[in-house]
Amino acid sequence: MIIGRVASESETKSRGCLLPNRTRKTHDVRCINVCAKKRPSISSYHWVEKNNITQYITHRAPFSSSSTIMEPVSQTQSVGDDYLSELPTEVLVSVLEKLDLRDAVRAGALSRRWRHLPHQLPRLVLDIVEFLGDDEYDVEDDDDEGGDEEQAEGPRDGLAGASDRMLEAATALLASRAAAGVPVNALSMRFVLSCRGKHHMSLGRLLDGAVAGGEVRAAELSIMTTCCSTVDDSNTRVFVGHGRRFRALFDGSPAAFGALTELAMEDMKLDKADLPAILTTCTRLEVLSLTNCDPGGGWWRVRHAQLKDIRIGYCIFHCVELAWLPKLERCSYKRWSFSSSSYQPLAFGHVPCLTTVTMTNGHTNVDVKTLRLSQILANTAVSNLGLNLWAENIWVKPEAPKRFIDMFRNLKHLKIRNVHEDCGLSWTYFFLQAAPVLKELYIKLWDHECERGLEVFPAKKSNVSWEVAAGFKHYSLTQLTILGLYSTRDGVVAYIRRVVEAAVNLKEIQICEKGPCKECGVASGLGFPRTAKEKSVLRESISDGGSVAVNIVCIQS
Repeated sequence: MIIGRVASESETKSRGCLLPNRTRKTHDVRCINVCAKKRPSISSYHWVEKNNITQYITHRAPFSSSSTIMEPVSQTQSVGDDYLSELPTEVLVSVLEKLDLRDAVRAGALSRRWRHLPHQLPRLVLDIVEFLGDDEYDVEDDDDEGGDEEQAEGPRDGLAGASDRMLEAATALLASRAAAGVPVNALSMRFVLSCRGKHHMSLGRLLDGAVAGGEVRAAELSIMTTCCSTVDDSNTRVFVGHGRRFRALFDGSPAAFGALTELAMEDMKLDKADLPAILTTCTRLEVLSLTNCDPGGGWWRVRHAQLKDIRIGYCIFHCVELAWLPKLERCSYKRWSFSSSSYQPLAFGHVPCLTTVTMTNGHTNVDVKTLRLSQILANTAVSNLGLNLWAENIWVKPEAPKRFIDMFRNLKHLKIRNVHEDCGLSWTYFFLQAAPVLKELYIKLWDHECERGLEVFPAKKSNVSWEVAAGFKHYSLTQLTILGLYSTRDGVVAYIRRVVEAAVNLKEIQICEKGPCKECGVASGLGFPRTAKEKSVLRESISDGGSVAVNIVCIQS
């Protein structure tokens, strides 16, 4: 068995949330057969035998916070014999934080000096994926037929076995810390809502009791499922079942949810009262992630005093209004539905600390609706803006720069991803005109459609023209990055040339090659300049036969 891992505070801040970055097609549990097969065998770790982790933890001598940790170096011991063990306890604990929990516990067997160090780890991470054995990767989707009780009595699958071991290890870890008298500052748990057994309820009650008893000070939950599709009429029952099990967990663990600082949920049919109840109960919540959830549509008005990061993807809302979030710093909204409402999908109210907004378009193949960023970003002054067009028509409506005087006054970093090659780039000039302090502009081009499957809903791509006044100059832009250049003769080069003419302080242009498609392996951007001659032709095309004081770098994949 493989124990979860310990994440450092710096890693947690950079990651922003318990969930790793992933697409819907590479779900850790949905592709568990792939994940488990790639993991090394248990014997390769040269550690305790499988299923003995609980005994290993339990049989360690309990540690008291009043015990003396530092053992003085004996007079006969030469100075420098063991520099590592002579380091202060805080430094050694910091070292252990960088290890997997498995290795951190193993380090406690090195010496008496290290014996009690695992008990002082401030943060513990238990991940269901890490408890799956090499022969336990046959996980079936929930169908919710026959009720939870009937399914619980059926054959045990790999997920049930992993859940058992995770519960066993979590119980032993918390008991060991309780005996040592050292509370856990933060406990992160990722588990699965499954109709096969009720392990999630047992884990919830365990965490609830630990929080209520003062053994855990803060908690983070990532609640996963084995569902691999979006909600529709054919699988509504499955999503309803997930939602019912979540509500049972929520109602049965009030102390645990009250201590949450991070919560990630996916693949659920929620009642309209569920999200308001979560925000009311989770008063310490800082990170909230909703993926592929159906909260019943409608207008979601969000008010929370502590929330700093909100991530919404593949959910069904008419509009999400972030009305009062005084500490919100980051917002990501992915794949909304244009056809569900005539409202703008996102609106901001009181968000004085907001710095980063990322938006990815919805299902616009059939009925394209353009959005006015001046309406969506009203009341904001972001410094980082990301727009992912996902190879669709341009759903951002170019507007007069004067509309963004307040909104873009702090915008320094702009990323525009997956612009279809037929749509052109001239429409992006309005960002240069509207953002006077913009320093970095990143554009990723699109030339391969197998991943999106656009042949199902074919749509003719159209260019959006935008005229720039003669003599326009931008004095802050220092770097331009283009990912996916197709040819030195296409319109992208003409676009780069115009940017060079306008950005008087531009220092570097990075032309990056796109790697092979992850879905089919087809290479993209066959016209990318590779030889010295091709790169020279590109530089001459950008400079239009003259000379430019800009460093042009071609980066091959």
